[in-house]
Amino acid sequence: MSQVQKQQEFDQKNYQFRIRLEQLQEDQLDIRKEQRYIEEQQEEFFQLQQQEQAVYDFVLGNCEADERAFFEERGDEGLHLAKKAQREFDEQLLQLKKDERTLFDQEENLMAEQQAFWKKPEAKENGS
Repeated sequence: MSQVQKQQEFDQKNYQFRIRLEQLQEDQLDIRKEQRYIEEQQEEFFQLQQQEQAVYDFVLGNCEADERAFFEERGDEGLHLAKKAQREFDEQLLQLKKDERTLFDQEENLMAEQQAFWKKPEAKENGS
């Protein structure tokens, strides 16, 4: 193999490493954006939940005694659904954190692979 071919092969391999690293980093950024979005949704949901609770408290304080059980049941049902939604948010965040960790691990492995490639005797000769 000629020196030019070796250099082209070396350059191509480095290009492939760079592209794979950029893709991993882009995927990590996408995950961080998704995490921020879910956290914002959690905050908005919490605010709505607070408003809903205030409305139930107001209604319970101003309803007839025979209506109280109906509104208490609706409030309990709303609280149950809110807890379920919060668990789903938490599960989504946990999965995103796991995915992000996987991407970080892949990035570290790829960088180690790239370092090993650079340390090969042939790579040193080709890259010089």
